[in-house]
Amino acid sequence: MRDPIIYLPSVIIDSHCHGRDMNQAHKTTVLQTLLEAVKGGISISFFMPNTVPPIIDLDTLVWYIGLTVKAEMGLGLRHRQFVYFGATDYNLEDCRQAMRIPGVVGIKVYPADKKGKTVTTGTIGVADHKTILKLLRLSEETGKPIAFHCDDPEIIAKEGNTIRAETAYVEKILTMAADFLGAKVVICHVSCRQSAELILTAQKSGMQVALELCPHYLWFDANGTHWDHALDPVFYHCFNNLRSKEHRVFLTGLLPTNNPLIIIGSDNAPHTIQEKLSKRYGGLPSNQHMVPVILTLAKQLGLNDGQIANLLCLNTSRFFGVPIAEEGEPLPYRLERRIINAKYNNGKVANPWLGSELYFPVPVEK
Repeated sequence: MRDPIIYLPSVIIDSHCHGRDMNQAHKTTVLQTLLEAVKGGISISFFMPNTVPPIIDLDTLVWYIGLTVKAEMGLGLRHRQFVYFGATDYNLEDCRQAMRIPGVVGIKVYPADKKGKTVTTGTIGVADHKTILKLLRLSEETGKPIAFHCDDPEIIAKEGNTIRAETAYVEKILTMAADFLGAKVVICHVSCRQSAELILTAQKSGMQVALELCPHYLWFDANGTHWDHALDPVFYHCFNNLRSKEHRVFLTGLLPTNNPLIIIGSDNAPHTIQEKLSKRYGGLPSNQHMVPVILTLAKQLGLNDGQIANLLCLNTSRFFGVPIAEEGEPLPYRLERRIINAKYNNGKVANPWLGSELYFPVPVEK
C-alpha cells in the first residue's frame, strides 16, 4: 500500500522557540535553531526573549534581530523570522517602542515573585499586576499580542510546578484580560486540561485568547508514554511539567475542533547534556519534530489537509498578523513513517524523541 499524499501549506510557523545565542551560544545559536527548523519543515519561527542578556531593551533587541537577519541570509531563507520583546516592571516605554518594530511579533511576560525573582525562566519577570494591565492596553493600541508563561511563583515556592501553579496564573491573566476585549493574549505551552478549559471558556465569552499547544505535551506524558527509557528522566523535564496521560489525551483531542485560536509552537529549549544532568534544567529541544508529531496525530485523529494547514500555519498567521497571502499553493507530500534516531545540535543536546515512530512529510516530485 502506498503512503498517503497530503497537501501542506508552503509556510509553516513555529509560534514559540528559543534561539539562545549571545552569552548562551554554547547551548545553541539562532543560526543552528533555524537550521534545525528548516530540517523540520518550519519556515517562520518566533524567538523568545529570556536570553542572556535578556531582550528587554532596544539595544539588545536590535542586536538579536541582527542575528536573525544574518542567519536568514546565511541559510538563504525566504521568510522573515520574528522576535518577542521581554517585559519587566520597568521597561514599559521600551515595550511601547519595540511594538512598533516590524520584526517584533509581540511582548512576552514571565512571572516573578514579589521580590522580582523568577523561578523557572531565569532572566526576566513581571511581578506588578499594574504592569500587566498596561501591557494589555498596549496590545489594544498596537494589535500585537501579549504572551504569558503561566506559572505562579508563589505557589511554585510552596509546592513546585504543580497544575495549580499553572492554572492559578492562567486564571489571573484571564481575569485581568476580561476588561481588555481588544487585547490579544497568548497562553503559552498549555500543559493541562484545567488551563485549556479556562481558556476555552474565555474564548466563548469573546476574548481573543490563543491557546498554544506544544508537541511534547501532545506526545509525552508523566506516565512515560513514548519515552526512551535509556535516557535519564531529566531529559523529559520541562516547564510547565509534563502531566499525566489524561491531560495529554485531552489536549490532543483539541486538534480536530477547528478552533481558530489554537496555535502550535515547538517550545524548543536547548540545554547541553551536561547542563541537563547537573543543573536539572527544564526544556525539550523539539523543533525538528514539531511537524511530524502534528502529522502523526492528524493521521490518528483523521484530520483533513485544511485542518492541518490551520494548525501549522493559518491560525498563527491570522492571530499575529503575519502576512503569508503572497505565498504559493499548498504542496504535495508523501507521509513516510520513521523511527527517530537523529541527533540534535551535533550531539550537544540529547534527543528525547529517540525511538518515537512518527510520520514525516517527503516532497512529491512533480
